[in-house]
Amino acid sequence: MTAHTTTDETAARACMASLVRSLAENKAALGRRYAEWAVSAPTLESAVAAAAMAQDELGHARATYPVLKALGAESAEDGLEGGGHPLALLDDELADWAAFIAANLVVDGVLTTFVSACVDSAVAQLAQRARKILQEEGSHRVHGEAWARRLCRAGNDQREAFVGRLQDTWAEAGRWVGPSDDAGFRAALNAGMVKHDPAFQREQVRDWLVGLLAAEGAMLTLEEFDDWGRWDAATRRWSP
Repeated sequence: MTAHTTTDETAARACMASLVRSLAENKAALGRRYAEWAVSAPTLESAVAAAAMAQDELGHARATYPVLKALGAESAEDGLEGGGHPLALLDDELADWAAFIAANLVVDGVLTTFVSACVDSAVAQLAQRARKILQEEGSHRVHGEAWARRLCRAGNDQREAFVGRLQDTWAEAGRWVGPSDDAGFRAALNAGMVKHDPAFQREQVRDWLVGLLAAEGAMLTLEEFDDWGRWDAATRRWSP
């Protein structure tokens, strides 16, 4: 094994450990935010869905932390106790139902897109958990899409407020997976630990959401980022 290979492997493992830890922390935080709406959602059906999604996300977080050991990283489950460094928008309660649905679509969408890119990961433990998580995420997407259509049809004011929430959420969550030129991510790609680079993953989420709203006559613009000055590579967190 050459020194170059060793360096690349170290960079790949460090990058994937950062992503996996942050994935678990954000899923734990998302679960708490979902749970807070389980008693105040606008319909009984959505209250039940919020509670179920909260349980799913907390379960995903608990199942994800052990993957860190396979990457040679410490596996302290800080997020399950309310710690860690999730996205800033998950630090506090989601302000309104439009913010809840924006998190349901954008945050959950970004995380799930990364998970989908790991179903054939060379890290066997990650691949196994990724397949299990994806089995449960389908209902989250159905819920978010249904409410997106409903909010777009509710009238100009609610539609515009919802579009604003989506754009604000994207500004943080869209950066989560990192810049496309990240050397560690490139090493992880080359090692088969993850499939699809950050730009491609963002494009998948962007195309889905823009198309979803366009079908309802709403215009949504989700930018590709060139400003990474306030993004912390260690926590994968952008400071608004």
